[in-house]
Amino acid sequence: MIGGGGMGVSHPTDAHIYLIDGGGEAAMIDAGSGIQPEWMRDNIAADGVPLQQIRQILLTHTHWDHGRGCAWWQRLTGAAISAHALGAPTIEGALWGDSHIAKHGIPSEGATVTRRLADGDEIAVGDLRLQVVHTPGHSQDSVCFVVSLGGRKVLFAGDTVFAEGQHGTVSAETDFRAYLDSVRRLASLKVDCLLPSHKQFVLSRAHEHVALLERKLSGRWTDVVTTRVPFFPTWWLEHDSSLYDDAKHSQHFAA
Repeated sequence: MIGGGGMGVSHPTDAHIYLIDGGGEAAMIDAGSGIQPEWMRDNIAADGVPLQQIRQILLTHTHWDHGRGCAWWQRLTGAAISAHALGAPTIEGALWGDSHIAKHGIPSEGATVTRRLADGDEIAVGDLRLQVVHTPGHSQDSVCFVVSLGGRKVLFAGDTVFAEGQHGTVSAETDFRAYLDSVRRLASLKVDCLLPSHKQFVLSRAHEHVALLERKLSGRWTDVVTTRVPFFPTWWLEHDSSLYDDAKHSQHFAA
């Protein structure tokens, strides 16, 4: 784990960012918000992974806290970016106009998507093989990555499913039938470890956490959220204006 704003691993606006090492070749799972990405670069150096070994950036989806950092990382490492076909235009066109920073006049920069992912694809990272599972729900371009590590089945779940049966942000446009179908597919995988993009990770019996979300989505909305108001994550930028200064002072995305 080289990034994660909620855990103080990198800038507060970053989702969890993971680095997987397949032996001589490494890949990042997501690229972060692009605000103070040097923090994650230093984390990688502290872990002893040479930057030139990072050959790929694999996106779970293209929301700005996952994908806006792609341009900076692609310049630094030359890594090829892989995203679902539905999300590739967002990365290439920097289409984050609804993000908090865009509304404050802070520009973003697009990056080249080398591979457009589809359900069932296999991605080689050195000696490792990751399976792509298209999981529309939180977003239409959401994908998860499944890989065997040390005899355990590991799920990089993006914002599709979190620990304790929690889910990613939803809105009036969410296709809940597609979301339920996606979670059912993940539940059938019987994963051991759950590495989501927010909140805590799960290192054993992770399939029980996925199955819990499946049960919730199969019931009533009150089974998903016990309060009267649907769950929406609280973004740091809405409550700490100093973080806008972090973004404004960054020269990585000059207009």
